[in-house]
Amino acid sequence: MEKDEAVSTVIALMLVLGILATVIAIYSATYLPGLKQQSEIEHSHEVADAFVRFGSDIDYVVSHKTTARFSEPFSLGGGEVLLSPVRSSGTVTIEEKNMVKVTVSNQTQTRSATASIVNISYVPSFTTWEPQGYRWEYGFVEVTKDERAVPQSSRYHTRADALEDSDKFLGSFIDVIDSNNGIEITLVNLVPENGSSCITGSGIATLGLNATADSKGVSLTKVTKIVFEDLTSDSMMTEHLDYICNDIRSRIPGATYDPDTHTLEFDPAVNPVSVTLRAVNGEVSVC
Repeated sequence: MEKDEAVSTVIALMLVLGILATVIAIYSATYLPGLKQQSEIEHSHEVADAFVRFGSDIDYVVSHKTTARFSEPFSLGGGEVLLSPVRSSGTVTIEEKNMVKVTVSNQTQTRSATASIVNISYVPSFTTWEPQGYRWEYGFVEVTKDERAVPQSSRYHTRADALEDSDKFLGSFIDVIDSNNGIEITLVNLVPENGSSCITGSGIATLGLNATADSKGVSLTKVTKIVFEDLTSDSMMTEHLDYICNDIRSRIPGATYDPDTHTLEFDPAVNPVSVTLRAVNGEVSVC
């Protein structure tokens, strides 16, 4: 009798284990792929939201020309669910794009500063969903896949629409205003932080922006020349520099303008011009 009870107990345990194994197999084959894909979709939305928020941080610094510090954390990988803790991974890279170099000269000195922007890209790896990445550039977020890119915002139908709408944002990297002492030129210079421009993994990454505004700048008197060197191949920037230079020329008697090189020249004997050149330097990092 005792032997029969022992055998019955073993058989019952084996049946329970068999049922449990069957349930796990059904879960793994039927529900697990869908759950992992749903987790990857939620993670993709998390990355998109982080890029949009960080884009707003950059927009704040560019528009206000001020000292500020921002950070946006997000997960590089997703897809972790019950009984399948394996996560996808991702790579974030930050690249610099020079836009305009401004050079101010008088008879004895020359000073220059550069306006630059960055693009920030995220590319997923080993994902169970679409290998869909994101890129922030020129003031908007794009959804990327292989060599294709479309705006993330539903406000735009095509990338060309988003680029056309980014004119005002890119133009705000260069401010030219009149002051009691002459002309003030302020440039925003965003660059990748040295040693913190790329990260790969599946853990938490943090995008950072550390911007410092130069309140004093460099001032030159009796300026003879200002050169706005276009470092892009963008017609929008050419038009914006034309607008800036023509506006300065119209307000300063005796000034001449060469549209081919975006060069303004002044005669100190006729009208002495003072120029203050300032920069807002921002380091963009990921760690």
